[in-house]
Amino acid sequence: MDDTADQDPVAGGEASPAKPLGIIVTFVVFVAVVALVITLLSLHAYRSPAGVEVAKPIGTTTVGGVTVPHVTLSMATYPDAAGTSDGAPVHPGGNPSWPSYGHTNQFQVPAHALVTVTVTQYDSGGSLNNPWFAIVQGTVGDVMSVDGRTVHSLDPNDVAHTFTVRGSPGTDPGFFLNVPLPAVGGNDQSDNGPHHTVVFSFMSGSKGLYVWNCEYPCGTGVAGFGGPMSIFGYMSGYLHVV
Repeated sequence: MDDTADQDPVAGGEASPAKPLGIIVTFVVFVAVVALVITLLSLHAYRSPAGVEVAKPIGTTTVGGVTVPHVTLSMATYPDAAGTSDGAPVHPGGNPSWPSYGHTNQFQVPAHALVTVTVTQYDSGGSLNNPWFAIVQGTVGDVMSVDGRTVHSLDPNDVAHTFTVRGSPGTDPGFFLNVPLPAVGGNDQSDNGPHHTVVFSFMSGSKGLYVWNCEYPCGTGVAGFGGPMSIFGYMSGYLHVV
């Protein structure tokens, strides 16, 4: 008589295919959920009210004996988020009393390229909490042009904003760019009034998503770091390196 015919496959010691199959299914579901979360976070990170400003290619140039792409970007800093000098809205629905970068807070450049940026700066300013951010860092030659004049730093008590870029996980960990923007004097800091023109160039890093922010306390609340300094879209954003 064959005693094995009545043997319980679980209690009798034989391996049950149900348990490892359940583990595999659970693992697959877990991986799918993680992938979905990462995708949703990525979509959120890439979202911008005014879209992404893509750098314009203007040819190639030689940096350190290596030929690299050369692109340009344009941006502006405004005393409020209500509009720009050409009447186009900056961050529709935003607080009109808050200062803002415009037209957008997200910019896209190619990897390992020379990026030349022109910033039109309309806003007033004041004193940095940390004068270290008044020094130009990470640009070609660690300098910038202010209204045609080459400078390495600004008076830390006369800064409107900074464009400060840092690497994030998955990007160049040592990448750092800091460009202080000079304040506009006088009482007219309107969107089409007096302004400074700041030009600088830097070498982009490897592909990835970099973060930028302003280090001048131009917000509200404690130490001036509330309001537009604490809400995404005004004084912070992303640099997409593709």
